[in-house]
Amino acid sequence: MKMLDTRFDQEIFNWALKQDLEDLRLAVVNESDSKKQDVYAALYNYALAKKQDSLIQRKDFIR
Repeated sequence: MKMLDTRFDQEIFNWALKQDLEDLRLAVVNESDSKKQDVYAALYNYALAKKQDSLIQRKDFIR
């Protein structure tokens, strides 16, 4: 299996980070193709995790 160009990977991840989480969630819910639904779900989870990480790293975050 050939690996994708890492620049392409990064473009996809950067795109996901720029999207509204609700829009990504709705893409998962409304997509009828299960493979596309899996891709949207992975992008949603990636973007959510990155946004959570950035919140946790804030100095005013209370643990």
